[in-house]
Amino acid sequence: MDTFGAVFGPPSDGAGAVFNPPPGWPVPPAGWLPPPGWQPDPSWPQPPAGWNFWVTPAAPAPADAAGGEARLSLGGKEFAVRPGQTARIGRSPDNDLVTDVPFVSRQHGVLRWGAGRWVFENVGSSSTLLNGEQVTRVSVDQPLDLVLGSADGPVLHVEALAAPAAAPQAGATRLDASPPPSAAAPAQAAAFQPAWANWEAPPPNTPASGLTGDGLATALRILFPIQSWLHDSGWRQGLRLLVIAYALLPLIFLALLSNSSDLSSPGWAYSLYVAPLWGMGFWMLIRPGRVGKQEAVLAAGIVVWTLAWINLVTINVNDSLNLSGSIAFVPALVVGFNEEITKALPVLLAGLLLLKYRSVKLDVRMAMFLGTIAGLTFGVAEQAFYTKNDIIGINQAQFANDAITAVLAFAERIFVDGFQHAVWAGIAGFFIGMALNYRRRRIQLITLGVAVPAILHALNDLFAGSSIWLVILVQAASLLLFLGYTMSAAAIEQRVRETPLFRGQSMIMPVIPGPGGPPQS
Repeated sequence: MDTFGAVFGPPSDGAGAVFNPPPGWPVPPAGWLPPPGWQPDPSWPQPPAGWNFWVTPAAPAPADAAGGEARLSLGGKEFAVRPGQTARIGRSPDNDLVTDVPFVSRQHGVLRWGAGRWVFENVGSSSTLLNGEQVTRVSVDQPLDLVLGSADGPVLHVEALAAPAAAPQAGATRLDASPPPSAAAPAQAAAFQPAWANWEAPPPNTPASGLTGDGLATALRILFPIQSWLHDSGWRQGLRLLVIAYALLPLIFLALLSNSSDLSSPGWAYSLYVAPLWGMGFWMLIRPGRVGKQEAVLAAGIVVWTLAWINLVTINVNDSLNLSGSIAFVPALVVGFNEEITKALPVLLAGLLLLKYRSVKLDVRMAMFLGTIAGLTFGVAEQAFYTKNDIIGINQAQFANDAITAVLAFAERIFVDGFQHAVWAGIAGFFIGMALNYRRRRIQLITLGVAVPAILHALNDLFAGSSIWLVILVQAASLLLFLGYTMSAAAIEQRVRETPLFRGQSMIMPVIPGPGGPPQS
């Protein structure tokens, strides 16, 4: 009994049995038998429960049988592999065949030559289906169409062009479902070695000192395949493009803005640089679902509305308060409601218009995500009013602590201002999404959804002039609410759906009748 809790001794009787390694283990040489006391490497994955370590193939090929190449095709791409080579399939760009279907694993499957035949092995967390049934390992004894990820996933066609000399019986042999052996063991073969230990040395006619002239050029082309990289479809993947953009943009800002006389331009540049990263983070936290054309149009409209409303209404309301220095609670509350309404209103209008003209309810999580978009927009626009003064403060600082304070204030504005506004707007977006879906308490839900972040906003502004630790407490409370809703939005909505208190006629918009039917309650 070894560390994995299994006995690896040779079968007691029966002929033709071969060792069947679990997923993730190296494929042993044909005819291999474990020597007495052999145990697998502890770093290898745990075998599935009930795994059959010994199988009897339909007609095993001799260990020294010559195998032909295998051809694979996936999504219009083809790849050929010869015995001794390995073909890897999955979403990761370093695979030999790459698909962008999200429910396919990054390292989904491997096709390798072992025991005289081609074997496909599912090595990822997603499933592989053959004829509608899930398989873990399957021999390619005839052309196979393997469906990756789910029943609607991409089809991987695998075909062995030339079978070994002693061809196995036609049909796919399910290696993960074969019965245990019952015949005598074959003769002992070489000790079980990982696949890399069986690689062959270079051909004898390869010169040892060939790194001169053409040999050096060949080596450089192999080690630096620039031409191959430039034609690789992986460059079109969003993550790589994002890395390129975010690596180069600060240097581009330095080149373009170093001679600018507009002190607000660095704030604009870096706040726009940071905002998309926060947006992606919010999308991963909230999980609003697929962002299609409809959602993209709503988001663009919310951005435009927020920017216009800031300049037409929000700034004028705040200016009318004649604020300077520290701020009292009532003016802080007016500012809080003024700015939170600015961010919540476009989300509410977008949901109502969608409900009115498309008869589509905005999902609660999507409303929350759109709220964060409005908040990021507000933060990017607002920072321009403050970063200019921060730069002046850095320039005029007479003491080190004054300069440090101004630098930190500038950094806080461009990196965190949009985030803070997005958190408050996301809380409001959650309540707006609930209000759009549950008519009876629509006004109460909208009022509560605006009031809670407005009060938090007011407390943040009130304490900003007195104690940074009180501001940290307000931000912690805001994050508690926001992150709580990202985790339990579905559970809260389920409880609301089951509670008659929230169902009924809307007080803002009449109930929309279903197709050919009376209004629904």
